[in-house]
Amino acid sequence: MEFKNYIFDIDGTLLNSYLVAYKAKEKVLKEYNIPYTKELIDLGFSSTSIKSLELFGVDVNSDIGKEIVKKEEIYFNEFSKDMELFPNALETIKFLKSKQKNLGIVTSRIKSEVINEPKLKEILPYFDCIITASDVLKPKPDKECLEKLFDITKWNKNESIFIGDSNNDSNCALSYGIKFGLAGWGAVNEVRYDYYFEDLEQIKNWQ
Repeated sequence: MEFKNYIFDIDGTLLNSYLVAYKAKEKVLKEYNIPYTKELIDLGFSSTSIKSLELFGVDVNSDIGKEIVKKEEIYFNEFSKDMELFPNALETIKFLKSKQKNLGIVTSRIKSEVINEPKLKEILPYFDCIITASDVLKPKPDKECLEKLFDITKWNKNESIFIGDSNNDSNCALSYGIKFGLAGWGAVNEVRYDYYFEDLEQIKNWQ
């Protein structure tokens, strides 16, 4: 099936941020003696940083919780020098744009984490609409972010696909009623999907 509108997640889909996020989360949890498992860290990977900390029983509104949130942000920035776009990410986005496709982003990152991320600066200008967690009251997996994107763009839902790596992405697409493509190169959990992509190059060849 050919789609006119392509909506992408960022982390685990365009940006290879898993190891950086994992290391930052693990470091802060160890520092504050908070029990954790790899599976629980993975479960929170596609959520906002605050939501993911709540999985470990952290009261993010308390003084110590706010301190933990800030520390994790510091550690993430410390490790982020090792973060890169996935292979063929920029090339695929350029290719889709050359085919007159509409491009959108829906992410659990807040706005500042998107516009201030150096590794995203080259790729963001190709997108027609970007919805962050700062733009909605209920981020993914709620459908509000997709509702906002389509309200702004007036794109046809039946001509659209959302490509992401997590159940938050999948559930967001499912609840809004558009097709979901799984970014197999970034997924760390079992995820429901309509289409499966092994790598970004496959999206180009799909056209």
